[in-house]
Amino acid sequence: MEKSQILTERQQTELNKAIIQYLQPLCQNDNHQIIDQLSSLLQTSEIDINGNSEIVDNYLEKKWSTVLRLQKKIIDLENEITNLNNIINTTNSDSNGIVLSKDKINWIPKGTVKQNFQCENIITTVKLHPNLPLILNGCNDGNLYIWNLSNDDNTIPEKMIKAHTRAINKICFSYTKPYYLATCSSDLTIKIWDDKFNHIRTLNGHEHTVSSIQFSPNDSNMLYSVSRDKNVRVWDISQGMSLKSFVGHSEWCRDLDTVSSESQGDFILTCSNDQSARLSHVNSGVGVVMFVGHTHVVETVKFLPKIQANEIIDEFITKNIDQFPSIPSELLKDPIYDQLGFKYCITGARDNTIKLWLIPPPTLVPHRSPLPSKYNNSQGWLIAELRGHQSWVKCLAVHPNGKFIISGSDDKTIKFWDLSSLLKTGSVSTIKTISGHEGFINDIDFARLQVADPDKNIETPEDYLKDVEKRMRCLFVSGSADNTVRLWN
Repeated sequence: MEKSQILTERQQTELNKAIIQYLQPLCQNDNHQIIDQLSSLLQTSEIDINGNSEIVDNYLEKKWSTVLRLQKKIIDLENEITNLNNIINTTNSDSNGIVLSKDKINWIPKGTVKQNFQCENIITTVKLHPNLPLILNGCNDGNLYIWNLSNDDNTIPEKMIKAHTRAINKICFSYTKPYYLATCSSDLTIKIWDDKFNHIRTLNGHEHTVSSIQFSPNDSNMLYSVSRDKNVRVWDISQGMSLKSFVGHSEWCRDLDTVSSESQGDFILTCSNDQSARLSHVNSGVGVVMFVGHTHVVETVKFLPKIQANEIIDEFITKNIDQFPSIPSELLKDPIYDQLGFKYCITGARDNTIKLWLIPPPTLVPHRSPLPSKYNNSQGWLIAELRGHQSWVKCLAVHPNGKFIISGSDDKTIKFWDLSSLLKTGSVSTIKTISGHEGFINDIDFARLQVADPDKNIETPEDYLKDVEKRMRCLFVSGSADNTVRLWN
């Protein structure tokens, strides 16, 4: 065998010995061709076949296994470098000159996958547990998966429950005692689970697909749901019965969000295939505000938190009041919003846009339920339109700091939007785009804040943000039609 121009003399000798070791057993079958090759190798390499060998058993096979492992490691590292370069390029192209703070309060994921959880079917909804290191996701086959982030092996779920007979459309938790988990499904039912994930109750009443659910912020025994039967239902969990039902829209009700006011009880924000969103008073079922402007199905809605969001958007409207002639300037400072617990909301739709709205306050009359707003013909004011997605906007989330909006889309991307860019550029800009899923993004979730200290004295917005920063859990997950749940680094 000719001397290698790459291997050292010692490496060449080891290779020859390994080949001889591999060929020797084959010579026992009287294979003349192999015998001739072995004889030639012995002569050229000057190796004593009967001498003491320093080569371990199965040396050649082990060497090849090592080479394959190294090759896989190289490929993985090359892929990681490619991903990091993509993140750098994406950040540079999306940030529009905005320099992201490295403070925890402004944490957003880098864009690389920390953990990947594979299911057998399409992921329809995903939720982070409010207290424990658990991810829950529902699939279109009705299975509920529970993944433990502290486990080394992320290929096996902590638990898998056959929760429904058809797709699970939404998962939600209650945040006051007693703690419940609720799931809703295309099988027309809502199921209630205790904090150990034991099934305790099934709620029947909707006549079509139950699209979304949410617990009352102040009462874990009160649950709200919307359905393809166009109805909004109010449920009493303790009794397992529907307390109230009212028609929210003229077509399929898709999603909801809820907020609790100091004096008027809960308000619910819903959206529909009728291309609108609606604000309703829960106790009376009266619709008080409509949001009209999308040109396709409105898939998702969210209230914006008071801290940061209100301050930023108020300043933008005040500086550009000539663009909003129908908004009374004194309304922005009206203390009624502090009583109501809401002021702005966002909607995401199949027209590929996200819209930011100022909610006109409902008309409040003593000893009566809230009535439709007297402002702007009871319609929300469109403040800004967020454009950037190339396909349907399917899900929305709000960052704990109140100024970042997060969206997931059928274009397989997740975008982070900064409301503060309104003050700089007049529009809401993306500060990061995350890609990696190979299918539609069906749901996203940012971890809920840890429970607040009841004795904590918070007087100013600065105190509130410091408290949020301490209680933040820097966890963000997404679920996709590619059958994966991803925890982003």
